[in-house]
This record gives sequence, structure tokens and C-alpha cells, in this order.
Amino acid sequence: MKPFFIPLFLFCCNFMAAQEDFHYKLSTDSLPWTDRAFDNAKEQFQFAVVSDRTGGHRAGVFGDAMQKLNLLHPEFVMSVGDLIEGYTKDTAILNSQWSEFDSILSSLNMRFFALPGNHDISNDVMRDRWLSRYGASYYHFRYKDVLFLAFDSNDGDGVMFSRDQLDYFKQVIAEEEDVRWTLIFMHHPIWNYRAFNGFDEIEAALKDRPYTVFAGHTHRYFKSQRNGRNYYVLSTTGGGSKLRSPRVGEFDHITWVTMTPEGPEIVHLQLSGIIDEDVLNEQTAPIALALHNATQIEQMMLQKSASEGVVYLRIANTLDGGATEESSGLFYRGEDSGSGAVQNQTLRFEGRFYHNHHITPEQDGLSLLIPPDSIVQIAIPVRIGAAASLNDIDPLELDWTLGFESDQPFTPAFELSGILDIRPENVPTLLSFTPMDVFLERHEVKITSPFENLEIRYTVDGSEPAADSPLYTTPIEIQSTTTIKACYFDSKGESRSRVTEREYRKVVPEPSVKIKRSNLAAGLRYAYYEGDFTEKLPDFDQLKPTRSGIALHSHPDSLEHRMDHFAFSFDGYIEVPTDGIYTFYTRSDDGSQLFIQDKLVVDNNGSHSAQVRFGNIALRKGLHPIRVTYFEDFLGETLEIGYEGDGIDRRKVPFSELFHKK
Repeated sequence: MKPFFIPLFLFCCNFMAAQEDFHYKLSTDSLPWTDRAFDNAKEQFQFAVVSDRTGGHRAGVFGDAMQKLNLLHPEFVMSVGDLIEGYTKDTAILNSQWSEFDSILSSLNMRFFALPGNHDISNDVMRDRWLSRYGASYYHFRYKDVLFLAFDSNDGDGVMFSRDQLDYFKQVIAEEEDVRWTLIFMHHPIWNYRAFNGFDEIEAALKDRPYTVFAGHTHRYFKSQRNGRNYYVLSTTGGGSKLRSPRVGEFDHITWVTMTPEGPEIVHLQLSGIIDEDVLNEQTAPIALALHNATQIEQMMLQKSASEGVVYLRIANTLDGGATEESSGLFYRGEDSGSGAVQNQTLRFEGRFYHNHHITPEQDGLSLLIPPDSIVQIAIPVRIGAAASLNDIDPLELDWTLGFESDQPFTPAFELSGILDIRPENVPTLLSFTPMDVFLERHEVKITSPFENLEIRYTVDGSEPAADSPLYTTPIEIQSTTTIKACYFDSKGESRSRVTEREYRKVVPEPSVKIKRSNLAAGLRYAYYEGDFTEKLPDFDQLKPTRSGIALHSHPDSLEHRMDHFAFSFDGYIEVPTDGIYTFYTRSDDGSQLFIQDKLVVDNNGSHSAQVRFGNIALRKGLHPIRVTYFEDFLGETLEIGYEGDGIDRRKVPFSELFHKK
């Protein structure tokens, strides 16, 4: 009886406490309400979490969320950062952005806890502004025996925590050992980043306690588990998003947390409804990923005359087995991929054209079934009304959904949705040309198109393609510098698209230089610079280097430098094994450029995260002067170079394989 008596006693105490505020006069044996206790335990409370509002923010959404929070009455509101667009040192712009945010936040009736994202703190000026506004970029507090830890995931060189911050929170965790739960908030889902960011120390300090983690940054919702605890990456509260579907993690929401005696209970309140916390998790993510990867929708409008046109839609279902390791990597893929549930499934496409003042389709809506591993292409005639110019015509909008048929056992159904903008003046980017734009003696140019039953007409003499121009059926062979122009025509030659063109240049290989091997040594000479480098590579000719030396590795971490706002120039020689055309690349965070024989081959300039850019050059076998320039703005440091050529697979080239004069 003892195991039963204790919980019954606690239940009675809670029920009796609730009765203190509940009075009635009915004296009947039966009562018109159940005998359950009131759900108002003393230790229970509710708060809300808002996520990213910037990174392409949509005006009005965050303000709408504030108004709806006032109606919901949480006890307070937490944030996971990215409150302003930021990314500037201009104090006037920062003043304007913070003033705009304050004007929106002023309508919120309850306490708001701010936390910085990379848009809020991305340089020293912005950090100083944050500290002057809020006093600290990381902090903690305790509320009803629950410990709240607010981290700054930009507090270091890249996405990581500083030693001071880690020590601060480890001490807090040690001192607050009697709390019933710990809730962690940060901007970046730092557990998905490099292993040495220090978060493993926090997880180790909490290993014997219950805790829950909230982050943002990705603009895509995802729930996962680590160490038996729930980790949430929230979607957006007005930040940049395609908003295609909660089922693929793209929706605007407020996260609603009810802290119960047993732990937090979480739902996501879409601004137009409620979304369950398991909308996307390890089990359902492979299904969503399969739908995401299987869906291809392409559109184009061909114009027959000033008043007539044809809209072409091409919808592909490439389902052939669900998610794989080669998939886009947007979602976690656990051991139980669930991909078998969506193998060989038919997709249903539903579409409806909105009213347009200038373009009128012959049919208002579409309902199509797309079998697995197939393509459905349809042509819809349209009438084009009079307008000052085609550029003045509003786009024809198609509101669409695409997903698994309703008999699939998913609740709610897995669907994508969106709006296609269709214009007569759309540039047909769907015509793809051979990317190699230089050649030595002769070249073969291929033109590819996803659309079927349409003709591609082209010219090589600089004239505009017409209905009687050559029909593209096989690759185009050229032997001199040539500009190829091409466009779509329907099978009758009556309707056409706009023209796409590409120039192909016949070149002479750059000659190699004659240098005695005995005069060369491994590595590139470098010069190191410091300055206010924030948007692009500096003019190195106008700068005096802080120091110089020899670099055997391309990664900036291999050389001494300050945390942010520095630059390197590397000079020396590269040896190529044969005569031919080489495609070089740089992968950098932030900007970089690669020169050979003083010619710019790869332009990867600008302040950006790690990205790859390519360029082509013809070279003779042997040694060639090479110069690589690089600058770091803030967060993350990466520099890598490499090349590929005829019969040579793409390969990374470490600086230790390059040369400099002794």
C-alpha cells in the first residue's frame, strides 16, 4: 500500500490547495464537472521563446508576434538572438536598427530577455553597442527553481565560447546544484559545429541533471536528442524563410513552454495556429527530406505575340528510395531513416492562378498526379493585355502545393507549398551551357534544358536566333572565339523565350617561366596586414605589411594573426604537369583572389562565410607565378586552393607543394 499512498496523498494536497479559490453552491450528489485537479501547481509556469527576426526579415511579423504574446500572457519571453540586421560598423545605421527594434518591443507587456546572434554582434563596434544596451552578452537567472543559462555563441574566434564564458557557466552550474531543471538558450546550434567550441564542457557539467537546449540561426526547425536530452533548433519569427511548410521546418512561430513539475512541455504556436513539437524529428525528417529532394518545379513563359503567350510548367518526382547520405544535408539522418515509407510514392500537385490584370490563363487551376521517377509537363495558353511595357506587367502568380497523396499515413500530410511568379520577360536560366568558357584548338559546347517538346534554336554569328535558325540537336563545335546565342521555340516556331548567350574564347596557353630548381624552396612568401578590412580585399599596394615570412599551409590558423580584420598576400610559383586548360578554385571565409601570371583567375572577394569560386586559364607545362590574397572580416577563417585539368581530378594544393625563390 505504501507506493500507492504517497502519490495519492500528494494529489489530495494539490487538489485541496486548488479548492481554496474555487467556490460553488450546488448540493447535488452529481456535479457538472470532472473531479480532476485544477492545472495550477505552485511550481508550474509558462513562458515563450521567439526566434530569428532578421537575415532577410519580413516587416510586420515580429510585431505581430508581440501583439499575440500580449494576448497569450506568458510570464516572460526569451530570445535566441538575431534582433537586428546588423553587420555594420556605421553607428548611424546601428542607431536606426536598434531604434526600430525598440519601437516594436515596446508593445510587449511582459519581461523580455535578450540574447545576441551573429546579426547583433559581428564586430567590436556592435559588441560595444550591445554591452552598452544590455550590460552583458551572456548571463544566467533562476526562476521558480529553474536555472536559465543565456549563452553568447559569438564570444570567440568564430562560432564558439570564450574561456571566460565557459568558466562562468561551469561555476554557475556548480553553485546552482539544487535546481529542478536547467534551460539553455543560445543563437547557434553550437553542438553541430566544430568539436572544440567548448560546449562539451557544459554538457559534461550537466551530465547528471535534467536540461533542455534551445537555439536558432538556421531558420529551419529541428528537434533532436543528445545525451538523452531534447535539443531544439527553432525556425523563425519573421526572419528570412521560404515558409514552405512546417513539415520541412519552415514556419514563423512562437515557442510556448510550460514548465511542469515533471519538466518542460513544448508546443509551437504558428502565428496562424499551433504546431506540435514533433513536427520534424529524427523519425520524420527522412520523409520530409525525401519530399524536399524529390520535388522539382520549373516554369517559363514563351511569348507568341504582344497579346498571346504560353506558360510551361515542368514538375518532377524523383523519388527512388528516400533520403541518402548524398542528400542535401538539411536534416539529421538517424539510424532508422524511415526512407522506405516514401519509396515509389506518387505526388499530387494542386495549383490555382491568382487574378491578374494583364495575364489571363485559359484555366484557373491545376490538379495533377506525378508518378514516381517521372516528369509531368503541361502548356497553358495565356492572353496578355495591353500595358505600357512588358516590364510593367505584374507577374502571373500560381499558388501551389505538392506532396504525398492523402492516403499516406502521415498526419498532417507532408506537403510543400509556395507561389510561383511567372513573367513574359523571365530570363530563361533553364538553358544551361558548357561551363568551360576557354579552349585551345577546338571546343564542343553542349546546351541542356529540362523542358521536353520545345526546340532550342541558336546562332554563332552574333545575330538573334529566329524560327529558321539552326536547331540544337548535338553539341556545337567551334574553332575560334565565338558567342553562342540560344532561346526556346515551340514546335511550330511561333512562341519564343528571351535569348541566353555565352562567349567562348580561344586562347594561347600562358608560357612557363625558367627558374633553376636550386633557387627554389617549398612554400609561399607571405605578407601580413592589419586594418579595417570589413567588406572586400584591400589594395595591398597602398599598405605596409606588419610582418612577412614563409607559409607552408594555406589555413590562416597556421600563421600568427589577430582575431579579426587582417589580410595576407601569398606569392610564389606553382608547377603544372602538362599543357592544357586548368580550372582553379579558392574556398575561403572571408574573401580571396587567385592570380596566375598576374591575371585574375578566381575572384572570391567579399565578406562571406566559406564558399567556393572557380576560374579557368590555359597554361604550358612547368612553373608559373602565382599570387593568392585573403582577408578576414569576422567569425570563421578558411582558405584553400586547388585545381583540376584534362585528365587531372580536382585536388587541394597545400602551400608546401608550391615554391618561392630563396
